Amino acid sequence: MYDWILEHSDSIGLSIDFISLIVSIFLTVIIYRLERRHEKEHELAEEKAQKLAVFEVAKVFLIDNDDEVEYLPLAEIAAKLNLKRKHYRSITTRFLRCSQKQQEEILRQANVVDIQISMDAVKIALEKLQTDLENFEFGRNILYDGAKYLHRAFERWAEEEVKDVNPYIFENLEKSEWYGSQSKIPLRSFDHIDPLYSYMRSYQHAEELGLCRDQIEPPVDMVFRQCNLGTCDEQIMTFWTMRIIIDACHTFKDLPGVDNFDESLIQKQEDMYYYTLAMLCTAYSVE
Repeated sequence: MYDWILEHSDSIGLSIDFISLIVSIFLTVIIYRLERRHEKEHELAEEKAQKLAVFEVAKVFLIDNDDEVEYLPLAEIAAKLNLKRKHYRSITTRFLRCSQKQQEEILRQANVVDIQISMDAVKIALEKLQTDLENFEFGRNILYDGAKYLHRAFERWAEEEVKDVNPYIFENLEKSEWYGSQSKIPLRSFDHIDPLYSYMRSYQHAEELGLCRDQIEPPVDMVFRQCNLGTCDEQIMTFWTMRIIIDACHTFKDLPGVDNFDESLIQKQEDMYYYTLAMLCTAYSVE
């Protein structure tokens, strides 16, 4: 037996080395799998902890900002437009300080519908709106110089108070009396005061309503005359520019408004600016 072992020592040594290699590989695989399992468990635990942390941050955010939580959809718009500046509304400034994951969780917990918006989309929407205003002969151009009076509402007059976001000061065309066939100005009847949207809608559908459109003053021209926009202060011009845009979107696209936000909540031109941009991108979404 001893002689046989000596005679085959080389083969035995190779076999032992081979077995050792197999065992080493097997142990390495087992150790690697155990380590990966441990790493995955650690990663899952860390991911769970991070999700819990984000959840808690979002919950605390909503509690701390409960007094302004109705303005969260406007804060979402600010975040998507990347307007990194201090805002009038604390909820907007605080929301912009949150990470993207935190923002997403805040919106999820608050059940805020995702609004698709960007400055490029706003620019395209304004171009489409201008085309509609021209095609439907709504009057003079208010969107010149890159719609400067729209954007100045935010750049210069963000904190300007909006006392009445939708003034009911315009004539109800369906119940108006007329000065005569040569006049485009309806006789004011204070029994029939309506919002701008009603005037726009009646103007657009004049023939269907049995009205003579040639005798009706175009909506934008009418607002300029009635509200003295040619000589008014700039903050008045920015307000009416936004109001015209909002109601034109309602008129041309038959929209009820912007999801998750009640227009009557608007208190400042900052609020109205974001709402106007949301209306634009909702009405003229980029396809």
